[in-house]
Amino acid sequence: MGTTPAPQRGTWAAYVRATREHVGMSKVELARRLSVDRGTIGRWESGESRPERAPVVEAFAGLFGLDPDEALAAAGLRSGTTAQTRPSRDVPLDPDLKIIMRRLTSPDASEAEKATIRATLRYLAQVAEQQERGTQRPDRAAS
Repeated sequence: MGTTPAPQRGTWAAYVRATREHVGMSKVELARRLSVDRGTIGRWESGESRPERAPVVEAFAGLFGLDPDEALAAAGLRSGTTAQTRPSRDVPLDPDLKIIMRRLTSPDASEAEKATIRATLRYLAQVAEQQERGTQRPDRAAS
């Protein structure tokens, strides 16, 4: 992890903290999900460091359903752009999504339950993407 230059220090730090707090995830859980040391999250949020490699930032974006380019810009890994749409506390998260996020981050939820939730979400995302493209649902696709 590299030390952030002074002009960009707050961007990644604020982005990570706001995102993590918005969904109610602990620093320890975020570290576990990203396969980084738990102290790394603290250093990111304090502005002491930021990721040096894009895959970590892309994993962060994927975990929260964020735009990868936006996250890379916030981390200073994309030049010429800055994070413009940080998670907003003005727009509340849908109550059903809050429940799902709590279950996915809960130490009480079994890995089987979490896997089922993830598989269902992937399926729903695939259906939505295909509908946006004007194609058929996966379970009704022609063989």
